[in-house]
Amino acid sequence: MGVYDDVLKSGDWPVIENRPFVDENEAWPPPACMIDQITGEFSIYYRGEIRPADREECEGLEIAAVWEAQHIVDRIMGEDKWHLDPNK
Repeated sequence: MGVYDDVLKSGDWPVIENRPFVDENEAWPPPACMIDQITGEFSIYYRGEIRPADREECEGLEIAAVWEAQHIVDRIMGEDKWHLDPNK
């Protein structure tokens, strides 16, 4: 998960452990959905590449974002409002 730099430097989030990835493939996050705020078009971001997609391909994927501290707390507490709702 990407977080803003100030979240990491605030001192509010101590590093508990730093575990290296087994290999380069494991270091990549899963695909994420991107939704253009102007056109409403969908894309998928994966391994540094962005490709066009449709709504169905994005269902169930996390929406790509950089997170503020409160969003991280929400996610730890089980809030999943950042996944695309297939019913909307």
